[in-house]
Order: sequence, then C-alpha cells, then structure tokens
Amino acid sequence: MMSGLLLLTSLALGAWEQLISGTRAELLAVHFPTGTQVGYAVGTDTTGFGTILKTTDGGNTWLPESTGMLNGVYDVYFTNDSTGYAVSGGSLLRTTDGGANWNSKGVPGMQRLNTVQFPENGEAGYIAVTPQGGGARLMKTTDGGGNWRTIPVGNPGNTSFGAEFANDTIGVVFGYSNFIIGSTDGFDSIQYYQGAQTNGDILAVSLSPEDPSRGYLVGIDSTGGVVRFTADGGATVWQVVRCSTVTALYGVDVPTSDVAYICGAEGFVGRTVSDTDVWATTVPAGLNARMHGLCFPNGPDTGYAVGSDGTILRTYDGGIPLIPGVNERSVPAIARPGIRVLSNPSGRGISFTAQTRANVLVSDALGRVVARQTAARGLNFVPLSKSGVYVLKVDADGLSMTQKFVVQR
Repeated sequence: MMSGLLLLTSLALGAWEQLISGTRAELLAVHFPTGTQVGYAVGTDTTGFGTILKTTDGGNTWLPESTGMLNGVYDVYFTNDSTGYAVSGGSLLRTTDGGANWNSKGVPGMQRLNTVQFPENGEAGYIAVTPQGGGARLMKTTDGGGNWRTIPVGNPGNTSFGAEFANDTIGVVFGYSNFIIGSTDGFDSIQYYQGAQTNGDILAVSLSPEDPSRGYLVGIDSTGGVVRFTADGGATVWQVVRCSTVTALYGVDVPTSDVAYICGAEGFVGRTVSDTDVWATTVPAGLNARMHGLCFPNGPDTGYAVGSDGTILRTYDGGIPLIPGVNERSVPAIARPGIRVLSNPSGRGISFTAQTRANVLVSDALGRVVARQTAARGLNFVPLSKSGVYVLKVDADGLSMTQKFVVQR
C-alpha cells in the first residue's frame, strides 16, 4: 500500500497532553485568571453532584473542592486568585478565599444559571439564566456581585443558553433555535438581533477582547457542528466557517483577534488557520471525549480544554493544526517526509520543522520565486519581507509537496 507525501503534524512538538484530573466527572468549563498558574475546572460527577477542581501549578495537579451542591456546576469565573463565581442549577456560588469555601445564593424563579463572566475589572458581571417556564434573561451586577438585577432579553419565545462579553458593555446573549442578540451598553437599553446564523442551537460564543467586532459562535444543527465568524460585531449575518469535523461543537475561545479555538464531540479540538477555516489540532491518540470548554489565559499558545470522563488537556504551543498539503506522488508510509508549520498566518515569514532534509522553494501569488533554501531536519525559518499569499514547495527524496501560506506583517 502506498501513501502520499503529506504535510504532517509532529506529535512530539505540536500536541495537546492529557492531564490527570482524578475524576470521571463531565467537566463543562475551565477558567484561569489571566497570567496565573491557578485554575479551576467544573462539571457534574457520575452521581449528578457538582464538581469543582483546582490547580495551583498550571494543571500538573488537580484537587477537588467541596461544593455541597446537589446539581452540576455549569460554569466558573475568577476575577483573581481569591475571588470567584460558579453557577449550579438555580444557585450562584461565590468564594473569596480561592475556593476553600463557597457561599451559595439561590435565585428565585430561575430554572438554571448557565454561564458567569466578569469581563474586565471584576465590578461588572453577567450571568445568563433560563427562567422557569422558558424565556431568556440576563443577570447583571455593577458592584462586584453585591447586587444583581434581572434583564429580559429577546422575546418570550427565546430560550437563553449563555452570554459572552468582550468587555463590560459589548456582548451577546445566545441560545436555542438560532437565538443570538447583542448589546453595546451592557443590555441597559440597547438590544439588537444579529440575523439568522443557523437553523440549530447556538451553544457557545467568544468575542475577542482585543477587537470586540471579531468573534465566533459554535453549536449544532440537523447536519452536525456549526461554526460562524463575524468581523463586524454581528452587524451583518455571521459568515460560514469551514471545519475539519462535522461533529457537534460545544466550546470556543478567542484569545487574540486573529486566533480562535473550537472544541466538540469525539475528542475534537481545532484552531483557526484563517478567519473562515478551522483544522483539527493534535490530541492524544484514542481520545473520544465530549470536549466542552476551553481557556487560553495568556494568549494563543498555552491553553486548556475540558470534557467528559474527567478529561483535561493542556497545550503549550496551541496544538498546531494539521493543514493538508497537495499529494503529487506516492511513497511508502514509513518514508513520508513532512513539515510542521509553526504559524499560518505568520508575521515575518514561514517557520516550520522538517522531518527530513528537503529543498524549499517559495513563490508569491504571481508565481515569482522569492526564496530558495535547503531545510535541515528540525527547526527552519524562511524570512519574507512583504505581506501576501505565498506557495511553499518542498522536494524531498525526489517527491514534492506544495502548500499555500499567508504572511501578515
């Protein structure tokens, strides 16, 4: 059996590693306060009780915290290492000592509190709730959780699932049956529909803190997973995004204005390679968990993903997606030379690791050769001085592979 020359992802260098969580719980969300090694993962254990895990060493070890909650914990958010919030059924949990103790406050009339977020300084916060009997509501605080008020969102026929804010005022509430509605004043007076995105359910949204006009939504419809992108804050219909999986999608995080991560069923974790293309990253072999939540607290490289059966993943290099090349000839499977791209789009050139020595030729969009280089096995870099679309051609052992790249300076 012969196999083509492929652009490959190195399992050793570009991958997610699975961490030991010590639980079989369905983990639904993960959060690390920006710039810290302290993080939390929450979910529902095998008996239906709430689960909260904490790490103080960047995920190397996780220890359970006592919640006393009879319902699962659906989301968690910490404004710093000490003060945090979690939502569980119809209750809001709050801690001021890093999770050693949690105080519970029931919210009358609410069937379920779904998501919690404090976008900027810990004073303005939002909780998306599903009222008893249906509908869409948003709970808002402007004094760090001391007082909350409830805001009706949309119309009685809408059902909310979550809320996402890029900052204290710009955000969206989203949910089932293609429901998404936005605001630019924290829903104090402004609400605007964002057009039909999908005929299915919207399960997660993430907006870029750097540029609130850019964001992604994910969910599921009758055909499988749904991904949509906006570059104008939802002023027009969100764009369709091509994705290397058709499975149900549950989570999304946009750590910078030009990189997004998406996760879903069957162990899928993907990364954008352009605004409207998502490719799978490298996860542990055999992983088949439902991946629900993502958190990249310090930029696009170091991140965490959580899912069913107590699954917690960590990456230090963004998982580096597998971007397919163009097969031109066939070689035995054991002799497939390849390249792992470190950044696409890139800022100053093409960085890659080669699995064997190869001749590299780079052409611009007009077909003009702009660089030639012999790639050594290991790390290589081809500097490019201008922004644009380029084609990389690799010749190794008499075989060829081509791949398109984008440089954005």
